[in-house]
Amino acid sequence: MKKMSLFIVLLSVVFALAACGQGTKDVSVKDNDTSGKKEQPVKKEEKKQEQVESKLGSRSNPVPYQQTATIDDELYNDAGDSFPMKFDLTVEEVIRGDAAYNKLKAMNEFNEQAPEGYEWVLVKTKVKFLESKSQDLSFTIDGIMNFKMVSESGDIYSGDIYGTTEPEFSFEMYVGNEKEGYISGLVKKGEKAQLRYEELIGGQVFFNMQ
Repeated sequence: MKKMSLFIVLLSVVFALAACGQGTKDVSVKDNDTSGKKEQPVKKEEKKQEQVESKLGSRSNPVPYQQTATIDDELYNDAGDSFPMKFDLTVEEVIRGDAAYNKLKAMNEFNEQAPEGYEWVLVKTKVKFLESKSQDLSFTIDGIMNFKMVSESGDIYSGDIYGTTEPEFSFEMYVGNEKEGYISGLVKKGEKAQLRYEELIGGQVFFNMQ
C-alpha cells in the first residue's frame, strides 16, 4: 500500500512538472528586417490588449520568420542554485519537400525519403549565448531534445523519425559563444507548421517557419 501511495505521489510530481513546462517563456524580438521599412507605432491600449490575449512566442503569436528572439532562461548548478541567463534563437532558413530531401542526402547518404503523405523540413537555426550570471555554467541546446514541429491543425509531430544533418544543431557552449546548424523534421505535405522550442519545466517558444 505504501509503495502504491509513493507511486501516486511521484506520478503527480511528474504531471505537475510537465504542466509547468506549458507556459510561454519571456521573449523579446530583434528586428532583422533590412528592407528599411519601419513598423507603425502601436497605441498603449492596443499593445496592452495584445499582451493579455496572446503573449509573444505563443502558438497564436509566434516569433516572426527570420527574426531573432531573445529568450530569458535559467541555468542550475549541482547544488540546485539558479542563475539567470539570456540567449538568442533565430530561424534563418526553412527548406521543404524535395529540396530538403536532396540536401539531407548530400549531408548523409543514409537519410531516407519521407513517408507517404509527409515531407522533410530542414530548419537552419542559429543560437547565441548572450549573458549569464555565472561564467562557469554551460548552456546545452539540442535539435532533437528541445524542438518539435507543430502543424497548423494542431498535430505535435513526434520526432521519432529525423534526418541526420551536417552541421547538426546540438551544442554545449559558454556565454559569448554562437553556433548554427540544421534541425530536421517531418510534416504533412503542404501544411504550414511552426517550430517549438521547449524545456521540461522551463516553458516553450513558437517560431513561424514561413
